[in-house]
Amino acid sequence: MTLPELVIRRASRADVDLVLSAGDLLATPPTAEWTQDFLDRGSNMLILAVYEDVPVGMLVGVETGHLGESPDLFVYGIRVREDLRHQGLAHRLVDKAVEIAEEAGCTRVWGSVHRSDEENERELGPGSPFSATGEDADPGARPDSTSNQSTTFVIPIP
Repeated sequence: MTLPELVIRRASRADVDLVLSAGDLLATPPTAEWTQDFLDRGSNMLILAVYEDVPVGMLVGVETGHLGESPDLFVYGIRVREDLRHQGLAHRLVDKAVEIAEEAGCTRVWGSVHRSDEENERELGPGSPFSATGEDADPGARPDSTSNQSTTFVIPIP
């Protein structure tokens, strides 16, 4: 499969069955009731990457804001099917989220990326600033321990 064959779009209430079929992308498979409730709330966003009517990636976000300020879009989950990782699909999901957030009047899109040290080492290389296994590793840490690293991203919308 090539990535251009994918359709990336915002899910609507009509997509409940499609979302339910994406249970393998989520830590906890969704229920129909939860999915309908989530999709009915205008501030919630679920963007799906669909290939041949099967979800292969998703981004979950919510508009947040303070009184008197333009809203932000907070991305709290991006999932991509394992065999499609490292091909730019997560970036395409974020690009779609930015497009939708801009239309909604948001001023920025932000969230956090969480990775284990093992993922950082494999994906970012030895000595990456996002990996605790490089030169700056905690000398007191056990070599077989696994910790999680978090990096915040902020995308301003002009």
